[in-house]
Amino acid sequence: MGGMSVIMDPTSVRDLAAMDDEMGVLTVYATADPRDKSASPAWRLAVGNALGAVRNGAADDGDKERRAAVLERLDRLQPEIETVLDAGESGVGRALFAPVSRDEVHTLTVQMPLDDCAVLQRRPYLRPLAGALTFGAPAGVLAVSHEGVRVIDLRFGVAREVTRLAFELDTDDWRSMRAPASAAQTGTPSRAAGQVDRFDRRVEDHLQRYLSSLRPRITEIADEQGWESVAVTGDRRLIDVVRRGLESSPSRRDVVLLDRVAESLSAPEVAALVRPELDEARRRRCRALAEQAREAALAGGLGTTGLSDTLGAFREHRVAHLVLDGTRELRGQRAPDGRYYPHGELPPGESPAAMAEEPDLGERMIELGFTSGAEVTLLPPEAAAVLAEEDGVAALLRW
Repeated sequence: MGGMSVIMDPTSVRDLAAMDDEMGVLTVYATADPRDKSASPAWRLAVGNALGAVRNGAADDGDKERRAAVLERLDRLQPEIETVLDAGESGVGRALFAPVSRDEVHTLTVQMPLDDCAVLQRRPYLRPLAGALTFGAPAGVLAVSHEGVRVIDLRFGVAREVTRLAFELDTDDWRSMRAPASAAQTGTPSRAAGQVDRFDRRVEDHLQRYLSSLRPRITEIADEQGWESVAVTGDRRLIDVVRRGLESSPSRRDVVLLDRVAESLSAPEVAALVRPELDEARRRRCRALAEQAREAALAGGLGTTGLSDTLGAFREHRVAHLVLDGTRELRGQRAPDGRYYPHGELPPGESPAAMAEEPDLGERMIELGFTSGAEVTLLPPEAAAVLAEEDGVAALLRW
């Protein structure tokens, strides 16, 4: 895809969130469904209809200068938009961000669903990216076997082998443990079997020690890759050795154990094998975050719940981690200084007439989270239920 390519990470999303254009920023998302082989796939039609609505809205704009600028920009963006909608392009999820007043175009592709929509507003529409950062967040797989450990990184639908930590053992000095070639002929099969068992046990012992020795390196890789969750697959006795190292690490990450040997599978096959368990780990993590923020708020600690307190924490630049039900419709108002308030609240000295209606406070809080360097988590339904009585919003605070 053309334009400036955006890397899917918090820094790039923060840069996108800071994009601002009074004339508007066009945001287009498309999720290509490879199963839809029709000439006009449903997802393409959905985005086309949304773009039509953007164009119609611009045509009805009473500001003649803005109307002309938006319509001209839409015409000039047609090649880039067509690339986003091209079924032959790579990437399941595609996105385009283009300010009306400048020629820059930012594009992004990921191997996971985003949305099918087109939006024109002052800043880029970021909710689908916030969802991708939550549900496609970096995770790791450690495929453990008697060959060693294959280290695989999973992020935003892509599986990539990072390295192999091979178990190599020089057994030349152990010849006496191997059964003599003539054992069966000398009539001592039990002795021969015992020697084989001793040999196997010693190999197993060295393997266990080798895996134990890898714990610092594996923790280092997990930290470097920014993994929130790690799945460890393989023989139960072996994966338990690796698990103990990960769980003793000071970094808080979820560890999932899968008693399945995945050594011979390709990286995408390994990803498919562990995806259900990693998705479940992410859901648990989301719920735990919501509960942590709620409990901190109830105890008067570093947490808030509800729209009023969370917006107040944003105004004081205290939010470290926004936790939000992405499906909840939250409306409010914007003060002349650009700060946001729930309905019924006014900043000191302001009259109701000075306040502007804000129809999507959830999106505004996502923007505030990204531009301030806070983490943003969109909650799946089962985790959002924790905050059902708190407007579906909470936060962990810096101070």
